[in-house]
Amino acid sequence: MEIVQSIITAVYFIFGGILLFLAGSIVRGRLSVRLNRITGLMLFFAAMGPIFLAMGQIVKPNVSAAAPFEESIIYNLLYVWELFFPSFLLFALIFPVDRLSTFRFPKLKYLIFFPHVFHVLLVVVFNNPDKVLNLLEVGPGEGFLSLILQPLSYVMKFVVLGFSLLLSSQKSLFSIINLIYIGLAVYFILRGRAQITNRQLRNQSAVIIWGISIATGLYAGAFLLPEIFSYDTPDYIQTIIVIAALVVGGGSVGWSIIRHQFLDVSVIVRQSLAYTISSGILVGLYILLVDQADKIITSFFGAKTTIVNIAFIVVALILFQPINQQLDNLIKRLFVRNRADYRNIMELISRRLISIFDPEQLRNMIEKTLISTLLVDKVYFALFDDKEQEYALLASENFPEKVVINRDDLLLRGIGQLETPILLDRLSVYRAGSSLSQELDDRKVQLILPLKDSEHLLGFLALTEKASGFRYNAEDITMLGVMSNQLVTVLTNARLYADSLEKQRLDEELTMARQIQLDLLPKMAPRAETFVISARSLPSRTIGGDFYDFIPRSDGIISMVIADASGKGMPAALLVTQIQAMLRSETANNTEISRILQNINGYVVESTSSEKFVTLFYGEFDQKNQRFRYANAGHNYPILVRSDGTHECLSHGGILIGAFGGAIYQEATVDLHPDDLLFMYTDGLSEAQNQTEEEYGEGRIIDFIIKNRHLPPETLIDGILRDMHNFDQTEPPRDDTTLVVLKILKGNNQP
Repeated sequence: MEIVQSIITAVYFIFGGILLFLAGSIVRGRLSVRLNRITGLMLFFAAMGPIFLAMGQIVKPNVSAAAPFEESIIYNLLYVWELFFPSFLLFALIFPVDRLSTFRFPKLKYLIFFPHVFHVLLVVVFNNPDKVLNLLEVGPGEGFLSLILQPLSYVMKFVVLGFSLLLSSQKSLFSIINLIYIGLAVYFILRGRAQITNRQLRNQSAVIIWGISIATGLYAGAFLLPEIFSYDTPDYIQTIIVIAALVVGGGSVGWSIIRHQFLDVSVIVRQSLAYTISSGILVGLYILLVDQADKIITSFFGAKTTIVNIAFIVVALILFQPINQQLDNLIKRLFVRNRADYRNIMELISRRLISIFDPEQLRNMIEKTLISTLLVDKVYFALFDDKEQEYALLASENFPEKVVINRDDLLLRGIGQLETPILLDRLSVYRAGSSLSQELDDRKVQLILPLKDSEHLLGFLALTEKASGFRYNAEDITMLGVMSNQLVTVLTNARLYADSLEKQRLDEELTMARQIQLDLLPKMAPRAETFVISARSLPSRTIGGDFYDFIPRSDGIISMVIADASGKGMPAALLVTQIQAMLRSETANNTEISRILQNINGYVVESTSSEKFVTLFYGEFDQKNQRFRYANAGHNYPILVRSDGTHECLSHGGILIGAFGGAIYQEATVDLHPDDLLFMYTDGLSEAQNQTEEEYGEGRIIDFIIKNRHLPPETLIDGILRDMHNFDQTEPPRDDTTLVVLKILKGNNQP
């Protein structure tokens, strides 16, 4: 039994010490915060219970039978721990939801301590009514003083008798009061938790709420209910339940501090707390083990054996070191891998950031990390918008519209000068007249996290208050400062990645557009005994809207078109496809040339935006009558070179396609003769530039065509392209170049 009593005493002291250390750590971590102070007070009174129980285990065997232990001061001081119950109720009124802030008279909250303070005074001062009555006895005498003291003595005796009657039922009465306090506290805590939306805060509060509730429930079942309903609980069961309540209650608070940042206690304090608790348990077990071993050795040898005792202590010390090392490793696993440890948070963020390049996914990851680790309520992003070329507050769940920030906004300029995170209140000098300041106030922002590279402000993060209600401390701001440097690098990489994806998308689009462009081109140009047609289209670095087509008709007429659609890439290629389809449809219906161009113009104006247009030359070659009928819609003038070297430009028609609705186009006809040559081209030829930015120009084209009019069309095309390349050696060319040549032959004389 003596061994059991020693173990129980050690356990009480250990858990009392742990609760005291918890109270001290919580208050030391945030003395200015009311929740920390009240929680520390609650744990302090909770610690008084096991400490006074341990002291009672030591003192009780030494108390004489003439003075029962239950009447001693030490025993009655045990009731000091019952101040835990009003402290618990006060704690429930501010955690997890602060109800005291709505009290009209907040200082009245301290009245909940009155019954228990009265109880402590009752059991300490009036625990022996006979002694008090003897002290109040006033002997017979004469004089004015005796006349005053005797009536007062009688009154005080009646008061003491009343207190003594109350003392006889105080255990049952205050057991009921304590049970009511427990019920109210659990009710307020559970109701408060139902109002929490933050997941991390719910996890944090769950451990605290259930831990303390279960601990108080165990105590009520072992002590309060038996006292109220007058039934006995064996001492050993009460001891077991007390120890279980201490483990559950104290363990829940400690675990919440260590694992869930309860009360926003710093990492260093949390680590020292864990080391102290674990080391205290280990040292207590060591002392207990040495003490019991000493007694066993003494009883075995019949007397104290110094050598054996020393040998045992040495062995215990040798074993103590590896056990302590294992304990140290366990603590490191608890903290280094704990998501509440900022070092681990930074490691976690770094690992995740490496694998995320999508800007939206990156923002979601940052938001979730800050909400789950720092318990931030809301996170807003303000970043430079490449499309708007302005800074913008991005849309969020409760603010669905993006807000563009003027670059001249005074607060934005102030943020641009920051190097570290800062509370928004400290930027008051920049807030006057700032629209950004109003937007941040609407979002209840408290902290600004600038995102800057070596030269530019990429944007900033705006954090609201913590869901736990605590302010940002120096540890938070330091961690956020390190995070901002990482975010700058990652955001830059994400932007570069987005640019590379956009470039890849454009390259794929250009490839597809090029394929569409090639598919539109005729596989073979028409030819006969009386004429020959040659065509060539050279691609540039970017895909333009050049195309040409030949459409033979059943009446022997060959429709010819050369065009250049505005823009580059897929939009231009798709526009060309639509125009070609309309041309083939109109040609099949033998529509007049002017009407064909009017219809195409109307379609392009109605179905595309104003910046979409097409320059187009359309002609119909009557090979039987050697006649060419045409209309020019704003295209480079085709050059008709006669056999004698004279030339004319085919300019009749109208404005380019898609510029204005209701445009009218005029037709014209030219007769063709043997050795006449019609040269059609796009602006890729005429606008080619040399190193001095001089254009190749229409004049050079006319001179070259006249000079080489006797050449076959294919040879002529090769020659002028070679001459253009000598003039403009840019590779690949700046623009597509398309050439179509029609040459009239002399009967059977083909080239």
